Amino acid sequence: MCILLASSAHPRYSLILISNRDEFYERETQHTTLDKDEFILCPIDLALNSEGTSKRGTWCGVNKDGKISVVLNLRHNRPRQAGSSANPVFSRGSVPMKFLSERTPFSEWDTFEKFAHKFPALRNGDLNLFVGDCKAGKFTAMDSFGLSMPVLTSENRSFVMSNDFVGSSEKWPKVKTAETLLLQLVRNSTTATEDQLIEQCLQIASYSECDESSAISKEQLTTRNIFVPPLSANSKTNVGATLACGRYYGTRSQIVVLVSRTEPVVTFVEQVLHDSDSDATTFSPSNPKQRVKFKLNLESRL
Repeated sequence: MCILLASSAHPRYSLILISNRDEFYERETQHTTLDKDEFILCPIDLALNSEGTSKRGTWCGVNKDGKISVVLNLRHNRPRQAGSSANPVFSRGSVPMKFLSERTPFSEWDTFEKFAHKFPALRNGDLNLFVGDCKAGKFTAMDSFGLSMPVLTSENRSFVMSNDFVGSSEKWPKVKTAETLLLQLVRNSTTATEDQLIEQCLQIASYSECDESSAISKEQLTTRNIFVPPLSANSKTNVGATLACGRYYGTRSQIVVLVSRTEPVVTFVEQVLHDSDSDATTFSPSNPKQRVKFKLNLESRL
């Protein structure tokens, strides 16, 4: 169960974003890289779909125009809208990649209906989506059932989203915990260096209240922990992933994005924890497999 935390309240960063990707470790993935003629900075999902092809999507990325997007799976039992159906070929990762590949104004994408008009497949994916324009400071959250709302507004400068419906009144325990930790982070990091802030963000991304030995179900564990430890899962385990792949599931990648208030620069850090089942007992947040850091200079708009 992935999670996204975002704040626009820090005095030195117009956006702080923390993203955990919870997925099967064996799902083939490329670590963060510059893609699409070096216009997009993101990790790449290389897994094959049911047709045997890779869509080369992403779950979190930013482009040189200042657009940003994060996609999460949506877990629900709600009947689908008329005229739409779950599509086993559809790749959630194609949604942020489509948005980040376009150079059109954010105002053409900032509601569900506008986004679905440009990319109708949005209606057929069980997903939550965060999209925004870092330069303009405008951001929207939406789900594939049609709800969309502006977030990180002057009235509420923090936002947390996981795998329940956007704006749900009954928040998962991990979302409540994340909201508290995010507010504390902003309040206590005003004098922190960038590296110190990144470490503090990764500490939040690695927060857990219980482990696999706890007397709760795996499904409960994924709704309570921000960081999901390695879970032995199978095709019948409800962890919200698209397709079971290998033995272990859990938080395999953590991303921190910082957008400077004073210069057109985005700092993008990916901490990779696991790339395969063999990594499950070797690496952890305190001993990550790899960490990559990029500085992306944003292009000026004419």
